[in-house]
Amino acid sequence: MRNITLTLIIGFLILSCSKNEQEFKADLYFKLIDIGSFYGADEKTIEKFEKSFDSIHWSKMAGKDELEIIRVFDILKSNDLLKSPWINLKTESDIKKIYLSEKEYEKLKEFDRNELITDNKKVELKMKVTELDSGIYYSDKISDLKIVDGKTYWRK
Repeated sequence: MRNITLTLIIGFLILSCSKNEQEFKADLYFKLIDIGSFYGADEKTIEKFEKSFDSIHWSKMAGKDELEIIRVFDILKSNDLLKSPWINLKTESDIKKIYLSEKEYEKLKEFDRNELITDNKKVELKMKVTELDSGIYYSDKISDLKIVDGKTYWRK
């Protein structure tokens, strides 16, 4: 009985420590104005934002939206993703922001929204994604990428 209990405990620990990885099959989604990370920003700019976030975080006037921005900033920082590129994906249920490795982002940055719309094409992706926290995703593996007929979705 003791061996069974020990085996169950070890099994639960292994499962709880494993990454929350899933595979997404979705379309590239374009947002004209989108803030996601400090991709391309210098250290001085990041430090200014970090100081601002610290003062907002400790003030009693911080609202729900400000606290959410700070939460995302802290998660990105702790996962070394503050300067990472990102994309938006349109899944069957919603739009998800995915932070990418620079190598994977290189595969996608050539796509032009206007050209895709004019040609009535869209970019379909299949990728392994790890959920770092609620609604914050990271991928370093695009397993399939193809241009197919269809509508490219976008928003201002």
